[in-house]
Amino acid sequence: MTEVLGWRLDDTVALIRGASDSTVMLDILPEDAGPDGKHKLVPLIRKKISLDQQAAKESIIDVKEGNSTRHIGVISLPTFYQDFGARQNGDKEFKSATRDVSRLLAKLKKDKVDSVLIDLRNNGGGSLDEAVELTGLFIDKGPVVQQRNSQGKVKVESDTNGSPAWDGPLGVLINRGSASASEIFAAAIQDYGRGLVIGEASFGKGTVQGIVNLDQVVHNDKPKFGELKMTVAQFFRINGGTTQLRGVTPDINFPASTDAETFGESSFDNALPWVQIKAADYTPEGDLTDLLPMLQTRHDARIKNDKDFQYLQEDIAEFNLQRKKNLISLNEAERRKERDAEEARIKSREKSGDTAKGATEKQAGNKERAKARNALRDDGLQANERNLTVELAAEKAQKDAKDVLLDEAVHILSDEVDLLKTDTRLAARVLPGSILTTIPK
Repeated sequence: MTEVLGWRLDDTVALIRGASDSTVMLDILPEDAGPDGKHKLVPLIRKKISLDQQAAKESIIDVKEGNSTRHIGVISLPTFYQDFGARQNGDKEFKSATRDVSRLLAKLKKDKVDSVLIDLRNNGGGSLDEAVELTGLFIDKGPVVQQRNSQGKVKVESDTNGSPAWDGPLGVLINRGSASASEIFAAAIQDYGRGLVIGEASFGKGTVQGIVNLDQVVHNDKPKFGELKMTVAQFFRINGGTTQLRGVTPDINFPASTDAETFGESSFDNALPWVQIKAADYTPEGDLTDLLPMLQTRHDARIKNDKDFQYLQEDIAEFNLQRKKNLISLNEAERRKERDAEEARIKSREKSGDTAKGATEKQAGNKERAKARNALRDDGLQANERNLTVELAAEKAQKDAKDVLLDEAVHILSDEVDLLKTDTRLAARVLPGSILTTIPK
């Protein structure tokens, strides 16, 4: 055994790595065992790790409206991934975001979903090729994004497939954490009029960086100066506007849970400005103009009666108020008073939910939300000072709590399906090539 206490993480990882199918033995002292606790030996077979948790996942959410039920397929995509090595080596089964989403779309079509929502919240980007190819699953063919380099030369990245995997109603859910490739995809879907963009304004990452090896520049034989990351190009939408700084503006806005002054491209002191170039040569595939006011009206009416959504707005307003105060009392009595007031506010919500119809289900949901809130509560501890078991349980509670924004996004897409199925002329403008245009009133 090799003692690795105090080692750098990358040095420890290098020791654990080795030839495929060989065995590495880890000698572990459990966190709660104490200095005299019993050691545990864990043998691991070295294999290629598949990051399935970062892969696209699908689900179906049913929305009941009156006598009808709409089935909305949701595809959650945490990153635009691709196994570059396998692709370069000619592996025909290389893993990629587009391939996985295409497979999931085929499954959702078999399940006869009425609409599809691509959830890109907190997707920080990834492969540009994947952003282009993924867009191709929803459009016929054409340009997807433009790049302008430091010399002013513009290059257009296009989808040439011409065989969309899904031509029905489509939505893209974004937030401030949606950046780079996510913004390219959402912007292209919006510019083509192909689907609704829902959520809050995205990150605003519209630049391309490259790594310059300074030792190679001066022809050093030994490493001395390191590397420099430089901005070498900028992304532009096919309509000519850049995604830089402003990001992508949703067609239907949700309350912003982050502060643009502290998170996003606009929070950087030297962020490049928003600029515009000539639009690419493309033809929109739909027109949502007449549809948006009706969807907005339904959305506004629904959230007025949705307590969970109202609570979310209240929490965001309270968070913004506290942030703008920019101070916190160090008096224990004052802090306890503030905490008690917050807990009383939460309990009053739970009581109001209990008096409504379906109290048992509401109580269960309230408990999950309470656990999630406790997970986010400031306990004054550093990350390495918290109990791992408690932290994992809190993280699970967060995941299990109701996703208010996803729920409302799904309802918006259900509204769209309802409007398109009851008005074929509207459907013909919104989705000219979709099967919905042929459904009789």
